[in-house]
Amino acid sequence: MATTYGFRISELNELLAQVPAAANDDINQRFTAVIKQYADFRQSAMNDLVDFMAKASATNLGTQSKWQSRIASKVPTSQRMDDLLQHQDNLSKLFGALQDTWTFLLSENDHVKTDEMRAVQDLDKMAQEILSEMDDYWSKTLDYSQRTIDAINREIDYLKTALKDLLGRAAEAGAALVEIVKKWFIDENIKPDGTPSDIDDPAKAALEHLKLMAEAAAEGARKYREAIKSYQDLVIRQKGSVLTMFNKTRQDVDQFLRSNGIGQAQAYLDQAKAGLDSWISGLPTSCQRDDGAAFRNDVNQKLDIVFKRTKDLDDQFKAKFQGALLSPLSNETIETLAQHNLFKEQFDKIKDRDLPRKLREIEEKLPEQVIKIDDRMREMVESVPDVDGIPDDVRDMAKSMTGDFREYLRNRIKTQIDSLLPIIDELKNQMIPSNLDADLNRQELESMLN
Repeated sequence: MATTYGFRISELNELLAQVPAAANDDINQRFTAVIKQYADFRQSAMNDLVDFMAKASATNLGTQSKWQSRIASKVPTSQRMDDLLQHQDNLSKLFGALQDTWTFLLSENDHVKTDEMRAVQDLDKMAQEILSEMDDYWSKTLDYSQRTIDAINREIDYLKTALKDLLGRAAEAGAALVEIVKKWFIDENIKPDGTPSDIDDPAKAALEHLKLMAEAAAEGARKYREAIKSYQDLVIRQKGSVLTMFNKTRQDVDQFLRSNGIGQAQAYLDQAKAGLDSWISGLPTSCQRDDGAAFRNDVNQKLDIVFKRTKDLDDQFKAKFQGALLSPLSNETIETLAQHNLFKEQFDKIKDRDLPRKLREIEEKLPEQVIKIDDRMREMVESVPDVDGIPDDVRDMAKSMTGDFREYLRNRIKTQIDSLLPIIDELKNQMIPSNLDADLNRQELESMLN
């Protein structure tokens, strides 16, 4: 029910009653009619002004111009109502836009994070695969190396026995011993370009597994570079798109709130109320001021409703974005965007595989295998003089052929190991924890958020 602003009208009627009645009653009736007409016009005008305030909205502005059409003297209250509503509408639109932006940013960040995690998991998968392959190839290399050594030991015994037998047969036949022994060595493949089958088979198997180790290590190094590049490209993308957009959004929000915060809305409210207070205080009579106060109370009620909506919206805005799009950033937001702890957990899994230790162990033990095999080959060469009764020329020829065979086999193994060691070393250095930390660094992401 609309307020009746009747204090001034009562005052006028009281004043009219104090005026002596005119002789002509028509004059008295006209005075009464004028006051009533003024009262009706005044009531209607003030009701309209309150109604303008009640119906004002962001889509129904212009309160100031509507007031100006109803009152002659300008009061800033109507303009402040428009300012309050415009402020509320701006905040509401920002709130909606930021919810969309925040949802988009989180979605984009999740997509990048998923791809980054996939690259890291590929790296972990590679580490597990190379560990399994290296264990398998290395154990087989050791096995076939030992089989080669055992075969050489058997060959030493066989060589001694064969030389004694050849000495006896050559003496009976009266043949040249050197040629017989030389032919025997050639037939047995104990020569610079040949290996006895019982030695050659395990030696070839050992060499094959050394080759497989080299191929596996090279593939591991390639996959490492591929996974790291993919990961680092994604981090660059995250910095250049998601985090750059995030920081720009925060800057825009900070700039908006500097001139459109709740403090500005409070200022509009205070100015609106102060304008009415000033207008009332300038009215000439107490009854006018009483009517003005009643009018002010109605208007202030509408102003308070608008301000309360603005305050509620501001509270929701802060509750939603405090620590995220509103400074300062919370640790939760930093973790949501940079995912330091999540990725550290995955990085630690890779480090715990301890692939460098396994590769270092292989690096250290490979030369031992060469030495062990070469020691047996040296023993083969040196076993020739142990055969009793062997002529010097036969001894020299046999030592030369076994020596060449020793060099031939040793070079084959050494060549394969020499090609393997730098490949293993590259992969080992890639997987050293400090290098992993450098290649998988997420510090720049956190730095962008601080």
